Amino acid sequence: MSLDPVLAEVIGRYLLVVLYLGTALINSTTKVSQHRDRIEAVGIPFAGAMLWFGFGLQYAGSLMLLFDWHTEIGAALLIVFTVAATAIFHRFWLVEDPLRRHMHFSFIFSNIGLCGGLVLLMAR
Repeated sequence: MSLDPVLAEVIGRYLLVVLYLGTALINSTTKVSQHRDRIEAVGIPFAGAMLWFGFGLQYAGSLMLLFDWHTEIGAALLIVFTVAATAIFHRFWLVEDPLRRHMHFSFIFSNIGLCGGLVLLMAR
């Protein structure tokens, strides 16, 4: 049994929207200071502005995928967001606890997979 390619693309796109839009809603309403502090801790200037710029990328890309409007641009925005967020928040080499280090390392691989799914959307 095979899944219709159009249906598969729609399902995949909406699953990515759930992830990115859901985390954007949670992080921009309940975790702003926590994320701003983490961005400041790694030395990124204008941490608050950069945080909201990241949320903007996340919201814009998610909504573009949700409404199937310039999907390739929306996917590219989410790739930029994912790469930047991974570089800022998952610096496994700085984590001493082996379990936490492994978790950050695993998040990097998960984010690579997410970027792969976004690239597939760009290729349609």
